Amino acid sequence: MLPTYKTILYCTQVGPNSPYVFRHALALARSLGAKIHVLHVVETLSRAQEALVEGYTGAGTLHTVVEREERSAAARLRKRIEAFCSRDLGAAGCDGLVADILVVEGHAVEQILKHVEKLGVDLVVMGAHAESTLLENLMGTAAEKVIRSSPVPVVVVQVPTGMQDPDIGRI
Repeated sequence: MLPTYKTILYCTQVGPNSPYVFRHALALARSLGAKIHVLHVVETLSRAQEALVEGYTGAGTLHTVVEREERSAAARLRKRIEAFCSRDLGAAGCDGLVADILVVEGHAVEQILKHVEKLGVDLVVMGAHAESTLLENLMGTAAEKVIRSSPVPVVVVQVPTGMQDPDIGRI
């Protein structure tokens, strides 16, 4: 029996390559009759960083700011996706393709794997970095870690040089 893919998790860093990668997630969703869950992870600060920030702003302030930013980021991301879909796909846009947009705090790989399970995802779509830092070369990129740990297939989209689309909103 062939596998079926009905739920796609599109992971975005909301950067200049995002529209290119999102197009691939949309194409897969359309051809497979799948729904897309959009996930953006706001990286968690270390304890030392949190202590430093709260030392200047007061206890609990950071948590309030992060929650407000997550809500705001989700709203901005939704508007950007709607604009992208109507521009690239016409009047129908992404009707019925995007199930939800999630902005969460944590470590990217942990949150991606958590949401794969939580949402019953069949396929993960994420972008690859064109260039790696020394730390990424030593430790591995988020995409590599997800590929190694994911219980479902992962499509990693490499963005060819010059394919970034800076004129549209980052999604």
